[in-house]
Amino acid sequence: MSVRLEVDLDSHVGVALRYAYQRAVATMTEAICGSQLTAIQVSVLARLHERGPTTQNRLGRSLGMEPANVHEVIQRLARRGLVAVEPSPDDRRAVLVSLTESGRDLLGWVWPRAEAANQRTLSVLTGEERELLADMLRRLAEGPDANREASAPGDR
Repeated sequence: MSVRLEVDLDSHVGVALRYAYQRAVATMTEAICGSQLTAIQVSVLARLHERGPTTQNRLGRSLGMEPANVHEVIQRLARRGLVAVEPSPDDRRAVLVSLTESGRDLLGWVWPRAEAANQRTLSVLTGEERELLADMLRRLAEGPDANREASAPGDR
């Protein structure tokens, strides 16, 4: 027996978010191409600039990254001298990551370009729509268990 199935994949939030994400990353990648950084590497440098030295684990969680991925990104940035990595003085098992002067300088060059790309991506929305979108995305990312600690956006 065959079941008649109606499919509207484009109505699924994950598909729409993926398309929007791909567009945003492509726009940012084009804007920052002279930096030899990826979009996620810029995010790591920006988060370190915002918060100062932090553990690799906390940094990854604040960006929604898997531990293995954050490790690789940090290692690439460290090889370029953009971040420093050392054992945490509070917990020798933890790795403390900090922005170097070179990382700060490169972020100073790349961030205005990344922000311009962000504004280009959002240019199809009004100011009110941008605020609403940011609020809705935060709520979707938090999910039904808004008090959970695991990987909340911007985890501190």
